[in-house]
Amino acid sequence: MKIKYILFGLTISATVHAQQSWFKTDTTTKVNVKGRQLLNPWAGGLNASQFSKMHLNGDGIEDLVVFDRTNSKVTTFVAINNGSDPLGQVFSHAPSYELLFPAMYNWMVLADYNKDGHKDLFTSSPLGISVYRQLKDSNSWSWQLVREGVSTKGFSSNLNLQVSGEDIPAIVDIDDDGDLDILTFDYSGTFIELHQNLSMERFDRPDSLGTQADPVYLRNGDCWGNFFKDSNLDFVFGAECGVVDYSAGRILHAGNAILVNDLNGDNFKDLLIGHVSSDYISFVSNSNAGLIANYTSSTNTFPANAPVSISVFPAAFMDDVDFDGLKDLIVAPNVGSSDNNSVDFKSSNWYYKNTGDARKPDFKLVQKDFLQDQMIDVGENAAPSFFDVDGDGDLDLIIGTGGNPTNTGFRGSLWLLRNTGTAKEPMYEVESENYLGFYEAFTLYNIKPQWADFNGDGTIDLGFSSVSSGSLKPEFRYIPNKGRTGMAMLNIQDAILLPMPTDLRIGDVPFFYDGDGDGDLDLLIGKTQGNIYYYINTASRDRFEFKLQTDSFAGVSLNFQGRFAQVSVADFDLDGLADLVTADHTGTVRIFHSAAWGQWTQRESLLVENNGSSTAPVYGNYLFAHAGDYNGDRKPDIAIGTNAGGIMLLNNILPVTPPLIGVGEHQVVVYPNPASQYIKVVSSENSLLKIVNVKGSVIAENIVVMANIEKEISSSFWPSGLYLLEFVGKTTSVIKKIVVQ
Repeated sequence: MKIKYILFGLTISATVHAQQSWFKTDTTTKVNVKGRQLLNPWAGGLNASQFSKMHLNGDGIEDLVVFDRTNSKVTTFVAINNGSDPLGQVFSHAPSYELLFPAMYNWMVLADYNKDGHKDLFTSSPLGISVYRQLKDSNSWSWQLVREGVSTKGFSSNLNLQVSGEDIPAIVDIDDDGDLDILTFDYSGTFIELHQNLSMERFDRPDSLGTQADPVYLRNGDCWGNFFKDSNLDFVFGAECGVVDYSAGRILHAGNAILVNDLNGDNFKDLLIGHVSSDYISFVSNSNAGLIANYTSSTNTFPANAPVSISVFPAAFMDDVDFDGLKDLIVAPNVGSSDNNSVDFKSSNWYYKNTGDARKPDFKLVQKDFLQDQMIDVGENAAPSFFDVDGDGDLDLIIGTGGNPTNTGFRGSLWLLRNTGTAKEPMYEVESENYLGFYEAFTLYNIKPQWADFNGDGTIDLGFSSVSSGSLKPEFRYIPNKGRTGMAMLNIQDAILLPMPTDLRIGDVPFFYDGDGDGDLDLLIGKTQGNIYYYINTASRDRFEFKLQTDSFAGVSLNFQGRFAQVSVADFDLDGLADLVTADHTGTVRIFHSAAWGQWTQRESLLVENNGSSTAPVYGNYLFAHAGDYNGDRKPDIAIGTNAGGIMLLNNILPVTPPLIGVGEHQVVVYPNPASQYIKVVSSENSLLKIVNVKGSVIAENIVVMANIEKEISSSFWPSGLYLLEFVGKTTSVIKKIVVQ
């Protein structure tokens, strides 16, 4: 059977220009859990969620915006029709809108301060509160920064209106005069301050934010509501809101989240208050309307049926999330990270349906994983990797987890998502949340897998970095793969601990790659300080002795903004040269390309297509990016693991054409021919590759070549001459000749 091959036809130049998008966000690849198809599998996970609604797509139905405090990321969902839902609407992940939001941290509140019908954005700022006005036209909307710091008139001078970094303020019209007032706890976390908005009183319109010299906000009273919180977290009522001497008591760490709403139908605005040291929400009842609120009682068991019990700092939000016209209650932890690893971030969005009415809500607990149940969410610090675990010719997805609370402590694991589709049309089924039994075998967390031949036997093994309880540095182990070609046969009891550089620290992320082309694995380490270390292995294919080459690989040096760097390697633009993909604390992914190893001068950040433009989305802090061809087009794609425990897929859309191979018999492509620095091989089935020169001397053997996945092999140190490449498959072998110049 004669097969014709088309070798490596590029439709763009080797240097890819910045205006060319490299990837497109994949929201369509299906994922099933126990036969149930997830609606938003690649939404990226959620941890400490803050919920707001606004119009994103102009269809007249408010959509959902979620800000996650743990990674400072916005996730956007649009309301769409869904025939399977009783009310006909569900929230569908729409990542294109996320690009419109500014960089934020700590908290976000959407509220219409100028009463133009479009919600504006309030968020944390070094100066206190930043305000963005929503600008709307017929086809689009955007944010305009109008105040980087809101001022308030204090008792003796004008001040920046400060909100503790731990808190979430209430931005609400307390006196029902049409402008938005601000309630926030003082920095001791004891008293609520009322900053009254005097826009209506002074200008007869609600849209003024004032200036530093002439604030429109006024600090009204020493405290507000005639109550305060004592050192035991109890509420003390009947205060005169004057100066209170609490210096003799123990002052706990401040941190409060306030929700204001009439919750018992008496037309007075009650409070739901969460505290950083509590696992409950306090319901504080009001007995007076307007500015002169009078709070007289409280309970820490709210709602009465199935009260909130989140391990640390619950915060409450009210909005209609089931499309029945009534505001529901959602409670989530308001934390920057899991305090003492006590939060189950797989199930941290408690949704209570309002079964009462608008005047007197009655909240019933529906689920503890609102939105999370419709996405891949492993808890926190997801670390994806691709490998054909079952040897069926398509790539499965293996995800390392940061960890989850268990009966035996905080432990990480691996999730296995088996590809039940095909190599070109993947469909994933969540088969295990404890692949290989990590929970039972180890007391480890922050598990980050990598598949490579660690022992030099020609079979791809499973390696993983992790942290042991009480350790000050990460460790790296690998499990030898005893399976046949292209299949995983792994026993966790066989895990081998590798010697690693002594200067490794928690937060550093190792990645193994043969950078010098000598046949053994070298080591790249993304450092917590933002730089990248590169070590060469001076031992052999089955042993490791590392020699530091540079502490600023590819020019990536100490960088506070880009701290917690992480790397992966693939030839994304198919120019025959290895590219380096990096992810860091800026929340963006970048690619070094178009040069020999370590000599890159081009670095792309505008990588992802959005409405015809190349953009640099922010995916949040503490990312883990992994390259792999999950859709079988032989162009490397990227899976991004997030701190929120989810995965995002970026599909390679570069207009480059990989080499074609035949169908039917065992077919092989080897190129370029003649070769110089490298050769690339593609096989139609899983094979072991052996390379010999014309004298019969073995250059390399037992090289694993996965079916339909391009593999690059360095030939830079081979003497010029003719070489034979033998691909041994399941039943047949194929021999190819190539000339190295």
